[in-house]
Amino acid sequence: MSGIVTRQLEIEVERGVRTGAYAALPARAEGCPGVLVLGEIWGVNGNIRAVCERLARAGVVALAPDPYRGAPPPRESDPIEQVLGFFDRYDDPRGIRDCRAALGVLAGGLGVRPRALFAWGFCKGGRFAHYLGAFDSRLAGVINFYGRITFGRDPVLKPFTPLDVAGLIGAPYLGLFAERDPLIAATDVEALRASFERRGHPHHLHVYAGAEHAFFNDTRPSHHPEVAADAWGRALAFITTGALP
Repeated sequence: MSGIVTRQLEIEVERGVRTGAYAALPARAEGCPGVLVLGEIWGVNGNIRAVCERLARAGVVALAPDPYRGAPPPRESDPIEQVLGFFDRYDDPRGIRDCRAALGVLAGGLGVRPRALFAWGFCKGGRFAHYLGAFDSRLAGVINFYGRITFGRDPVLKPFTPLDVAGLIGAPYLGLFAERDPLIAATDVEALRASFERRGHPHHLHVYAGAEHAFFNDTRPSHHPEVAADAWGRALAFITTGALP
């Protein structure tokens, strides 16, 4: 499928408060699966729009909401300390509410097939795909590409971590991580795996040997083409068939 349609939408996330979203749809979108695409800390940039368009060409409706409600995201040229500070200041509960509002638009207005909603996130977005799996029962699947699993809590902005709420996730879970990732320790991935295994939850977690954080992002120095191709195949098969690798 090659013909696609792109749209810039607005989503009401709270009464009187709206945020933008980028949508990419197959030319014939009715009855297709739908994916909420949740980007890295850089927001809905060219890379995330390209992911949406690639999904649409594969027959999937994709919607990427702006997590910052129009405020400027950090820049890739910013010092790492500044980027990490931005992470610390981000309001996770508000972000979850915004993602749920965007999921409602994906479910209700873009022709997506019932019970075929997925959340696919990268880094920061992987965390929120994980959270949606815990706090929204509409999902048919969660896809987390190198989203952090543990970090320091804040009583208001980060009252829990992904690992804290892993036991609440109801949808099958695909998690793809990198061996050489300074943000995600191997023990974090194993703790997540153990949480799923204790209750027999369907999941597939894989750590790519030699890969670095953001291996899927072809605009970053850490991009790993072979790993990215394999990860794309696993994710797309999950979305289109509902079956984990």
